[in-house]
Amino acid sequence: MLFGNVNKLGLLPYVSTNFSNWITQAVEVAEIHRSELGRHNVDDTGVFVMLAEAITEAKQNRLSEIHKEFIDIQIILEGEETIGYSNHISNEAKAKDKLENDVMFFEHVENEQFVHLKEGDFAVFYPNQAHRPLCATNDPMAVRKAIVKVPISAL
Repeated sequence: MLFGNVNKLGLLPYVSTNFSNWITQAVEVAEIHRSELGRHNVDDTGVFVMLAEAITEAKQNRLSEIHKEFIDIQIILEGEETIGYSNHISNEAKAKDKLENDVMFFEHVENEQFVHLKEGDFAVFYPNQAHRPLCATNDPMAVRKAIVKVPISAL
């Protein structure tokens, strides 16, 4: 897991410039297509952005998830949320090569930690990294976000 802020991408010089480009493109897509929630293609490598609005919930009401074929870059456009993450998943989950709709959900993961994200912040989750998005930081609140889906083949 990696996190940062869209206005401070220069603080991540060790990260592939592709990530900075995808984050910048996602923010631009969100500005241009403000009222058009859903999928928006970014480039010809299969990278796309999902624009979404949701209400955060108590941690115990949210499920953790992993992906196998896509990296998630979750960008907070409005509001704030807490996201759980862990590198500890079951051997059964690790052994799976493919997942239906490239997602597997868990109620509990070991050694889960949390990061608090505000407007402009982003977090990157790699395949097999458990993450629990849309957890309320304090009280439930509306969140607008862009989720960049990067196929591992694009790296």
